[in-house]
Amino acid sequence: MKNPYALMIVDDLDIASLDFRQTLDGSGYSTELILHDQVDVEQISQTRPNIIFAHYSLPEISGLDTLVEMRKDERLKSIPVVGLVTHKEVASNLFSHVDTVLLRPVDQDRLTNLISLLGSMDHAMNKNPWDALTGLFSPAFFTARLRYVLEHSQQDSENQFMVFSINLDQLLKYEKKFGKEYRMQILLGVSKVLKKVLRSSDIVARFEDDQFLILIEDAVDRFAPSSIADRMQIEFEEYLVGVGLKNRIKISIGGIYCTADYKAVDEVLRDVRLALHMAKQDKQNGFKVYDRKTLPFRNEGAQSLAGA
Repeated sequence: MKNPYALMIVDDLDIASLDFRQTLDGSGYSTELILHDQVDVEQISQTRPNIIFAHYSLPEISGLDTLVEMRKDERLKSIPVVGLVTHKEVASNLFSHVDTVLLRPVDQDRLTNLISLLGSMDHAMNKNPWDALTGLFSPAFFTARLRYVLEHSQQDSENQFMVFSINLDQLLKYEKKFGKEYRMQILLGVSKVLKKVLRSSDIVARFEDDQFLILIEDAVDRFAPSSIADRMQIEFEEYLVGVGLKNRIKISIGGIYCTADYKAVDEVLRDVRLALHMAKQDKQNGFKVYDRKTLPFRNEGAQSLAGA
């Protein structure tokens, strides 16, 4: 089988970009490295890389016009583009031009795992790992990553993780009232809040029409999900106030803290749906967080860890 082909477009031939190329090579990619000012969109459309990395080591964006031209080319639209940046100001200016942005330094293991999963999605068969509307990950990518994390947790019980489910109640009602474009704007707004609150290494995906799932790895503190959910709730409330939807749309958050007790993807998704159901039933608080032992209906008379 032919190795997947990755194109690296860099603004400077520094150690960081060369190290990243070595990581790609080690993950089984055939890698080509080219400077931004040497990019030929026509040539890229003919070589058809499986994934494109736009690497920015300098504090300014160079070659942005070429990147914009490349993103408009119909022949290249199905190819995922990842921005890899060193400076936060570059990241903020790059979000609208790439599928996702990773801020350096990125943990080497996380980066290797991400590259491996991107390859396993088989881009040659047009399975894009990103959601076209929000730029978040696709459900298929989320499920693949969750399966990997579960396997890793079975090998090492110290590898615990968190999963959140977020639902936008009443959003479909507003689509009927104001139209599809209005609903899409709200989904985009919520996705921007999630990108602001969460780390670039966290896996966030849009499921169905009005639900988001979040996978956070390396959960060393069993009470961390509560503080994360609380922070998300605060940011969501600020967003809803800003768009004039306070008390009109309720954003419910259900979360579970996962250990090696979980062995299957369906089991995790079932429990996080149950946590979300409990959050939606709560008239006072916008979130509920549990672990496997405290989840209601799984264990009689259980109490939530937080949000009660």
